[in-house]
Amino acid sequence: MDLQNIEAVVRRLFSDAEFRATAIANPSAALAGYDLGSDDQLALTKLCTQLASGDDVREPQEKYWL
Repeated sequence: MDLQNIEAVVRRLFSDAEFRATAIANPSAALAGYDLGSDDQLALTKLCTQLASGDDVREPQEKYWL
């Protein structure tokens, strides 16, 4: 797990509308530029899916990382 890369992706998801739109539409393409392990890639893809469904991800919920 590389926390720096995960933090960079999460920060960018919330601060960069264009990146967020890309990540929602095609998480694999958006995350391709980051050196992520398979578990990290899966977790961030799930987060992008949650964003796409309109869930409020500001409140920590266990389901985002399961």
